[in-house]
Amino acid sequence: MSIFLQIDPRELPVEDLRKYGIEVIGEFEDGFVIGSSSDLTLVTLKEKIEKFAAGAQHQVAGLWDIVTGVAWRREKILSEALLRDWPIIKDYDQMVVEIGIACLGTEEVPVHPKNRRSSYKSEVAYNRAVETWTKKRNEIYDMWDELMNQRYDQLLRIIRSYQGEVISGPVHENPELLSSMPDSFTVKVRISGKGFKDIVENHPYVFDISEVDGIEKHEPVEIDQDETINEGLIFNSPSEDAPAVCIIDSGIQERHIYLKEAIDQTVSRSWINSPTDVADHYPGGHGTRVAGAVLYPRDIPRSGQVHHNIWIQNARVLDNNNGMPSSLFQPILMRQIVEYFHSSPRRTKIFNHSINSTNPCRVVHMSAWAAAIDQLSWEKDVLFVISAGNLPLYSRGRPVIRLAIADHMNSGRNYPDYLLEPSSRIANPAQSLQAITVGSIGLADITSPYYSFSKTSEPSAYSCTGPGIFQTIKPEVVEYGGCVAHDGGTPRRILNRPELSPQLIRSNLYGGSAVGRDQVGTSFAAPKVSHILAGIQRVFPDESTLLYRALLIQSARWPDWTSRWPDPTSVLRHIGYGVPDLKRATENNPYRITLITQGEVRISGKQVHIYEVRIPEELRRLGDAFDIRIDITLSYKAQPRRTRRNRQRYLSTWLEWQTSERYESMESFVSKMIELASGDEYIDEVVDESRESIKWMIHKRSDWGRIKGFRRDDNTVQKDWAYLKSYEWREAFYIAVIGHLGWNRDMNATVPYALAVSFEAINEDVEIYQPIAIENEINIKVEI
Repeated sequence: MSIFLQIDPRELPVEDLRKYGIEVIGEFEDGFVIGSSSDLTLVTLKEKIEKFAAGAQHQVAGLWDIVTGVAWRREKILSEALLRDWPIIKDYDQMVVEIGIACLGTEEVPVHPKNRRSSYKSEVAYNRAVETWTKKRNEIYDMWDELMNQRYDQLLRIIRSYQGEVISGPVHENPELLSSMPDSFTVKVRISGKGFKDIVENHPYVFDISEVDGIEKHEPVEIDQDETINEGLIFNSPSEDAPAVCIIDSGIQERHIYLKEAIDQTVSRSWINSPTDVADHYPGGHGTRVAGAVLYPRDIPRSGQVHHNIWIQNARVLDNNNGMPSSLFQPILMRQIVEYFHSSPRRTKIFNHSINSTNPCRVVHMSAWAAAIDQLSWEKDVLFVISAGNLPLYSRGRPVIRLAIADHMNSGRNYPDYLLEPSSRIANPAQSLQAITVGSIGLADITSPYYSFSKTSEPSAYSCTGPGIFQTIKPEVVEYGGCVAHDGGTPRRILNRPELSPQLIRSNLYGGSAVGRDQVGTSFAAPKVSHILAGIQRVFPDESTLLYRALLIQSARWPDWTSRWPDPTSVLRHIGYGVPDLKRATENNPYRITLITQGEVRISGKQVHIYEVRIPEELRRLGDAFDIRIDITLSYKAQPRRTRRNRQRYLSTWLEWQTSERYESMESFVSKMIELASGDEYIDEVVDESRESIKWMIHKRSDWGRIKGFRRDDNTVQKDWAYLKSYEWREAFYIAVIGHLGWNRDMNATVPYALAVSFEAINEDVEIYQPIAIENEINIKVEI
């Protein structure tokens, strides 16, 4: 029986429902949970309620409501588009949808004996308990494996009974290690409207059904500006050990004069038509433009010699119309691409994915597409760079969820306010927690006869905004993807203008110029970030992508215009942490120093790492009042679980960072951090905000920082920054990285992370690099 519950998570943790014979199928906002019980009378739960009523103390006090029937299922299970279309779906309609099925059952891996080690009388007794725990864990893994197979077969029988078919195979959260913590699988199916409605209303294990994502397409080109090329250009290939960036897109014109010497043709592959059909057949090219933006993020050379320092790899997944065939299922496709290119001789780490769905991402459960990216990032040392998505200029065809710029203008919503509307939210799969999401900002501003929406470095009129799923900061960074203009009329005509468009490499397979300013979009902002990441990899070839991500985010800064905007929260939603910079990400200077962790650093739940940063005395003199900016970025990864709805239960282990107060001793700080790490649930407040606190921009609580409504620890990359006078520092400054148990209760399970800490004299009036470097020659970390 499928049931709908509302609980108080503080009184009754969602996973504890298993104790009452209820399997958690899906978790939603405000304590709502879809559950399933094989006990059609809910006897176990009824007995608990009766005992509670008689005065016994039970967690069931946290159970607020039980709802039966099926009326609630459509609202919680269906995507917004399918819910809208529900009344008009006919029994004979043929539909293609993605169905998510939960498969955890009511068994749970018990808490590791390490959590209560002091209760064992001897080491022998403890080791025996660990052996018993390991056996039980393996049995449950096998049970989850079998349960997934059973439920897939059950769903397959239902689909076939309606003459439907599974277009894709089952997608498991960890396909290579099938018995390792499965919680769901997702399939793409073709089925009749009647069969679709039957599954929605009656299948007890379904937690998510969504339409197949349409792929965003760029507006028709208004102006194709022909730009001439100097025939004397000479291009040189990258060195063999140069970093590679894989372009997952519409293919690439590999023989293009500006690209051919940088293309790694040995691994080019297409998932459209035949594996060798890798050309970019979209008019003017899309993948070709993206590849060009990786190599030439700013200016395209017209003469002289060009020395490439990045290899471009070609993974074609879009057809001639920039669409994705229904035979391709993005979660499986992502795995195939990563396994192919990451295992190639260049061991590709950076994947540029300038492809988005046409609708805003959903914010309850992670999509199968985004979850697959998170899972691959967990399994392998790879980093996805994803465009945030674009608003169309005009709506065309049937009613849409993603409103166009013209729709907002006609409704009286002006730039940039309409970009903060729910319909302007980032597009799938940009909500992925372990990828970098990139928005767009304008290149220039024009007035008369056409008027740009944005000024230089302001949010592009089409660039989708955050927050992402689980109230995460998305996009994390922005780059110059250009903007569009209007004619000032009523109604306004909206159009592309070359003066506002980035200079891009064009495909001229079917004619036209090799270079042009005829397209804008977050699609072309994302590869400019991939260029920076490749530059970081070139400096740190043996480090993990976690450090690359940390240094990229650490380098980001808000443009000057942000100081004039009255609401910093809206700035964060538009541009995240700001515009990244390769030089700042990879170099120090006399006025700036960045300290980083090196190699693989791993931490488990309930563990704390304490770092000490020493501040030299000459920077702390009371007579001096230099303005010092401090930035801290933590980058980590963990294994996802798709049926859960917040990052504490979506991730196997989740991390946060804290800092000591300005005059706090190490002993006091360590004591507080141990207390914080020891709790199973999130502790919202440990240290009162006081005059001695560092005034962080975002802070650990959503109501503490200058930016309200966000917490810095809601994502797997966590940055914050603050400004202090030099005399406000004491001799040592402490940073804690704290591990918390997520859905994985194994105390021995660890996750990797990278940490970056920067100090900068913002007025360049005091040199800080050398004294801080000398004072911190020995990196000090304490594990607790």
